[in-house]
Amino acid sequence: MNVKEALGQRIKILRHKIGYTQEKFAEAAGLAPRHISRIENGINTPSVETLARMAGIFGVEVKELFDFPYMEDEKYLKEDIQNILNTLDYEELKLVHRVLNGMFR
Repeated sequence: MNVKEALGQRIKILRHKIGYTQEKFAEAAGLAPRHISRIENGINTPSVETLARMAGIFGVEVKELFDFPYMEDEKYLKEDIQNILNTLDYEELKLVHRVLNGMFR
């Protein structure tokens, strides 16, 4: 799960906690219900302004929208690091290798 998907799931959880449907939440946030659906499914990324409005509706600070406890899980962290490494070219991998060797060996 990437950050967009995790954010979407967090928003969905918080929306359920306050008992709002997507339609009611969309109206309160000044957005289309389809946009809320796409955010919750990790397709769209909300703007900073939208995040602030959402946080206000939930009664939380914006930073709490990014509270993803599972991202502290060792398995997730290893998979995420591997995914990042898979996107790097050879020169970038050499740099990461040198940095990690310098930090941990």
